[in-house]
Amino acid sequence: MLVCNVAAYLLLVGFFVMERFVRSAGTKDMARTDHDRGTTTFVSVAMGTAFVVVPLGPLVNWLDIAPVHVVALAVTGVVMGLVGLFVRYLAFTTLGRFFTRTLRQAEDHVLVTDGIYRLVRHPGYLSDILLFTGAALATGNLIAMVVVPALFLPAYAYRIHTEEAMLAKTFGEEYEAYRRTSKRLVPFVF
Repeated sequence: MLVCNVAAYLLLVGFFVMERFVRSAGTKDMARTDHDRGTTTFVSVAMGTAFVVVPLGPLVNWLDIAPVHVVALAVTGVVMGLVGLFVRYLAFTTLGRFFTRTLRQAEDHVLVTDGIYRLVRHPGYLSDILLFTGAALATGNLIAMVVVPALFLPAYAYRIHTEEAMLAKTFGEEYEAYRRTSKRLVPFVF
């Protein structure tokens, strides 16, 4: 379990490294627009909580508070987290300067439907769910395993709902056609 606990920390480090070196400078702005409708705050609360709960998971296990001693579950979490990092990289590099932290429209905004976006409309959100839920599983702590997905799933459900309304308004039939040929989060499923 120690290896998985260390991997949980490394997954969080991987998130920060990607934010620092892959995200382009203009996409780091946290200024909210009317399109955002509070989604950035909701997602930020989920992430902030995960950045506390995940690192504390192995420590509270040591105190024998809600440990889950299932190595296969922890290893699954590590794999999920690594897949999340990979999907995040693909989303960053495909969307480029349009990969923003808040919901906004650029003056020359174009609908990106190639690369990973052919299969999934929101790979950045999928990556966060996989990465942080995977890190929580890797801690082997029940509190982390419950709290992280309990916050991330509704935060991103609301974010996706809000973003899709914005994109439908912005791109009209072009976005509706794209919605018919892609899935929200899970290729070929949902």
